[in-house]
Amino acid sequence: MGFIRFKTTGYNWVQAYPAGSEWRLLFGRSKEGALVSEQRLVSQEWLSTIVPKLVSAQRLYESDCALLLSRPGESLRGLFFRGDTYEWFDWEQGRVLSEGPWTGLENWGTALPAGWRSQIDALFPAPDGANGARQTYFFKGGRVLTLNWSTGVVREALIIDGPDASDCAGWARLPEAFRQDLDHVAAYKAASDGTRQSLLIKGTQGVLLNWKTGVVASGALDRLGIPGLAALPEAFRTPYRPVTGRWTGTSGNQRIELRVDLEGERPLGIVSGDLFTGDTWTDSFRTSGALTVTPSVNRFTLIQSGLSWANNSSQTELFLTLPRTAATSPEGSNAGLILSPSGAGQSLSFSCNYAGTALRSVEMETDALAGETVFQSYDTSLHIGPRGYRHRTLTIASAFAEAGIELKNAGQVNTVANTSGDDLQWSIAELHAAMTANFSLHRDAEQWRVWTFVTTRSSDMYHAAGVMFDIFGSHRQGIAVFNSNLRDTNTIGNAFELFTYMHELGHVFNIAHSWEKALIVPPAPLGPNNGYGDLSWMNYPSSYANGDRAAAGHFWQDFALSFTDDELRHLRHGFYRHVIPGGNIYGSHAALINDAPSPGALTLPGAAEDPGLALSLGGKQIFGYGEPVVAELKLTRTGVRGDVTVAEDIGPKGERTTIVISDPYGRTRTFRPVARACSAHGPEERTVTLTEANPALYDTAYLGYGSDGLYFAEPGTYQVTAVHTGLDGARTVSPTRTLRVRTPLDRADQEVGELLTGDQQGTLLAFLGSDAPHLTAGNDALQELIERHGDHPLAAYARLAHGANAGRHFQTIGDGQLHIRQPDITTSVTQLTEAITTSRTDQDTGLDNLTLNAALRRLATVHAKAGDLERADATLDTLVTHFHDQGVPAHVEQHIQQQADETRAQIHEAAGEPTAP
Repeated sequence: MGFIRFKTTGYNWVQAYPAGSEWRLLFGRSKEGALVSEQRLVSQEWLSTIVPKLVSAQRLYESDCALLLSRPGESLRGLFFRGDTYEWFDWEQGRVLSEGPWTGLENWGTALPAGWRSQIDALFPAPDGANGARQTYFFKGGRVLTLNWSTGVVREALIIDGPDASDCAGWARLPEAFRQDLDHVAAYKAASDGTRQSLLIKGTQGVLLNWKTGVVASGALDRLGIPGLAALPEAFRTPYRPVTGRWTGTSGNQRIELRVDLEGERPLGIVSGDLFTGDTWTDSFRTSGALTVTPSVNRFTLIQSGLSWANNSSQTELFLTLPRTAATSPEGSNAGLILSPSGAGQSLSFSCNYAGTALRSVEMETDALAGETVFQSYDTSLHIGPRGYRHRTLTIASAFAEAGIELKNAGQVNTVANTSGDDLQWSIAELHAAMTANFSLHRDAEQWRVWTFVTTRSSDMYHAAGVMFDIFGSHRQGIAVFNSNLRDTNTIGNAFELFTYMHELGHVFNIAHSWEKALIVPPAPLGPNNGYGDLSWMNYPSSYANGDRAAAGHFWQDFALSFTDDELRHLRHGFYRHVIPGGNIYGSHAALINDAPSPGALTLPGAAEDPGLALSLGGKQIFGYGEPVVAELKLTRTGVRGDVTVAEDIGPKGERTTIVISDPYGRTRTFRPVARACSAHGPEERTVTLTEANPALYDTAYLGYGSDGLYFAEPGTYQVTAVHTGLDGARTVSPTRTLRVRTPLDRADQEVGELLTGDQQGTLLAFLGSDAPHLTAGNDALQELIERHGDHPLAAYARLAHGANAGRHFQTIGDGQLHIRQPDITTSVTQLTEAITTSRTDQDTGLDNLTLNAALRRLATVHAKAGDLERADATLDTLVTHFHDQGVPAHVEQHIQQQADETRAQIHEAAGEPTAP
């Protein structure tokens, strides 16, 4: 990206031009110039006519910026910038003093911080430093930096704090629009008392600013009360149409969608595109590294070698001409694109029409359960964000527009009647079934369409504020927002509610959580503090940690309600299938980063210091072919750091524990559960303090099937390791555990294994059953297993799925109404009892101990739903006695007793009965 930001003003640069005691401004527009005084237009000529010796300046006519440098006793000198190069020119002697990359100019290449090395908005001369060295003001975004050409950075501050530490009180009185993203800054004549005054320009508007007292005049440039500015020729007063945005064109049977990112909101200096044959996507490309951009009055010319392609095309050279036309023109001209190989070969040429400023366009259909409100807008003046933050009213659409994405509402919000009158909870399977039934734009295919459902709660993840639930078939087409959770945390109507929508829609576009980007495919480097320091929609406020700034309070004080630059690169320029809903599975290519470190270097980094915790994986180690693989997670206080506060949810469905699996061929994958909730949108993440009396947390993880499919599909030896990230960002790594999947012993084992190892069966086992129509084939396979191999030990898992599902209601949406299939208690009790009986007979067959534990607690819940609390209590008693008789360790028996007591309390509370003694 170039050193100076491109602008749409009708001129490239403006500089105060010395003329004795008279104030004058010189405007540069390629070869043309306009010189104005305070009272009149002095001249409109070729620049070389206005200043004859400028004819020797090589970069003058293509410059993005000019900086005039005048010192007493020296000839007039100026810096011209084009792309990443500069030319230092003596205006009076008519000769070039030096030229080259801007990084070779004095100390600029070493002294400017990383964030100040590209996309500068404006440069302005500063008074010499105390050491006599030249100084320059750099304006970028909402900040201004003062650079001493000898000693380095003198000061960096908000624009409203002024370029200098004193005599700048007037900058605090700037209008909101002029507090960031200035296009030009030029000197104006000093006030009568000698105070500095400047002309600030943004688009067609200007501000005359007294550095001490504030705004002298503001408005359109020709209405600032300066006759000379009012006389500026029309070509200079008329802005250009933007070239940033989406361009479309055809060549034969090929179609292109071209994205140009040069000006506007946080430009990235990238060109990317998608190619189609008819309606079928064939390839995507993007530029990498710095573009060579040559501006002129009527066009930009862009050149780059070494394009990146999704499918490794040989056409790696880009030549693009973009028309620069006046905003008053009825329509713009076409862009010309040529993609060619570096050597001999056929080129592709397109003539492209401008389609709009948005780089991508998406339709969103929203449904809401009756009684639930849908987010409308947020007044950011209520936001407690960073000083200098730009206030505006944000909607979901405008927040994405700032990221370059057009999010269009596909009609009005559809209300789903709740005929039950209950505050029902929604499983992931129910949400997906609701989407396929009620999303009028839905297709099981990639398309720029997304469904949002606003409802009550999640049954799978009770405290979740939202979830991107669509991990079946074509992924990432639907999100749900759970208003009951937002009400619980008193966050409806404020920035938290907007955050929930933006966060989940970020997942729709395949953006991972800030701290998980090292675990995607391929992995991407993490932001500050392993990603927890990111100021992004994709971080969690409660998890924020950046130096001494930590937790939700500091996050909101620092957060400017935006995505990070890397996330913008992905949204705007990620390859087609890596971004489009229905494209790549979630987590695959979920960031636009090149040259990422290897997975091993990022997934298991260990902790920088002892976190005072130990993590272990337990449970069964030998599994039959097709048997669901389950592991127990245990997070223990070691005592090294005394009591330790940890996240309550330590399972892989939560946000803090990652499990890595290596298969018999040495291939390593990160386990990604079928559903993963976003539960920490609110002010606080739910935590538990591990003490000497309560030293451990436990959770059960079903690892057999996840969003990448089957993880233990073949017989052989597997290595499993877990990594937990603590609240302080420190990582605890478990010892690697070896698991083995046995080869089928006979034909029955083979058939049973095959009936268990399908994508739909894996999903059903993960969710413990579902009525969802898209899982019909999986349910049929499990039923066939029960009917043909009912006496096989692994039939217990099919019975568990059917029994658990029968024991709960299932919600669907149809004709704008909620339909509920009520629990089938008889079927549930029969199937769960059979599964449990088979498994208790021999601890080496049927359900593993962890799943048996969960099945007994579920059976007790079903008995309670039937009104039989006595049988429910007896089932929980059986749970405790069974494992006591098995001789489990004392701490495990204590944990099982605690689980039984918690379940007993819940079912008695639901029944309105006291807990049995």
